[in-house]
Amino acid sequence: MQLPTEAPAPGALPVLLLPGTLCDGRVFAKLAALLPGRDIRLADMTGAGSAAELGAKIVSAAPARFIAIGFSLGGIAALEVAALAPERVAGLALIGSSARPDKPGGAVGRRADVAEAKLMGIGPFVLEKLWPRYVGRAARTDRALQSLVLDMAESLGPAVFASQTEVAISRADSRPRLAGLTMPVLVLCGEEDAMCPPLLQHEIAQAVPHAALHIIPGAGHFVLQESPAAPRHIAAWLHTVPDV
Repeated sequence: MQLPTEAPAPGALPVLLLPGTLCDGRVFAKLAALLPGRDIRLADMTGAGSAAELGAKIVSAAPARFIAIGFSLGGIAALEVAALAPERVAGLALIGSSARPDKPGGAVGRRADVAEAKLMGIGPFVLEKLWPRYVGRAARTDRALQSLVLDMAESLGPAVFASQTEVAISRADSRPRLAGLTMPVLVLCGEEDAMCPPLLQHEIAQAVPHAALHIIPGAGHFVLQESPAAPRHIAAWLHTVPDV
């Protein structure tokens, strides 16, 4: 992703972007384009073997105070970050994510997917197994988005997929933490999200005090790329987060 090159806006808090599984900063490109002058930084979502380890790694490298925007697995990591350092997180946006732990027995299927991806190749695996669940009906034939998703996955590769899978498996049940979130919180997903459906977003928004909730019609899991409404909602919400 090409981050804005203008000088950061005076007094504006840094925005820390947390990509999802097999995604890099390009998944946030349409949002970044709406934020000229903001200090935008990208969290490293690789190299950790558990959700707790990833959260600690992100906190250690993060600014003193920041706004966290997490997509999918990045949202799970953002909840871990908010639990570890709530005083440093000025605002929290969760995009197509979940506060629930992994399903019972989910580790078996997830690790089988990692093994299959190594055999098939990460690109063919994503195209055959994940793409149909990644996007809403209107985006199924969007070859530019499909190319982006495949290129991000191939750039990161099977080793990153394996470590990020362990993060997903080991994630905490963040639902008991939600009521204690005092910073502004945005919850957003696509109406047709098959990975983290609207039910999970309503669950988060209802538990968090004064959360803003947006369900984007016609979009799937990759709502940030599928609908221009999604980045616009996030950019508008960022203006409501106090820079203190």
